[in-house]
Amino acid sequence: MGANTSNQRKIAGALLLLGFLLVFPAVFINAPGMGENSFWGRRLPFLFDPAGRKYWSVAFAVVTLFGLGILEGVLRQAGDNVFSRIGMVSFTLATAVWLVAIALEVRFGYMADLESFFIILAFPSVLFYGVGILRTRVVPAWVGIAVVVWSALMLMRTLPHNQGPLFYEPALLLVAIVLLVQSDRGR
Repeated sequence: MGANTSNQRKIAGALLLLGFLLVFPAVFINAPGMGENSFWGRRLPFLFDPAGRKYWSVAFAVVTLFGLGILEGVLRQAGDNVFSRIGMVSFTLATAVWLVAIALEVRFGYMADLESFFIILAFPSVLFYGVGILRTRVVPAWVGIAVVVWSALMLMRTLPHNQGPLFYEPALLLVAIVLLVQSDRGR
């Protein structure tokens, strides 16, 4: 494996890990009982103002998209020309839908019910990345199997109700950690 591909794997892993970490402030800030008048809202007002809450949500989606974009390139170089590309297109559309929903809320004070479209696009995206991992073995096959199984189970759990929680992140966290800790010699 070339140094360039190794660097791309590390960058993809770092961005996916950062995207996962950015989920926590977004979830914490929007949790029930939280807000500008909560204990934490009074202590950290810059996090809990209406614009700040949107920024965390945008940040985790966009950073994850960047990480998946680099991972798609790594998987494509390794021989997967179909599944990672479908996953990339699907997550790009999911992120665009999420950004439109946030823009509508910021501009018009109306949160369009677009979360279900995000879910419908994001879960299969991660599943397709798992298939791409299985096809290329950029990381061990068990990681691809775990990503596919986790994504499929969460999709089956989430889709009938057409709502979250958005638990595709643990699958991406697993990929991120393996990309970051796996040595080039260990492949």
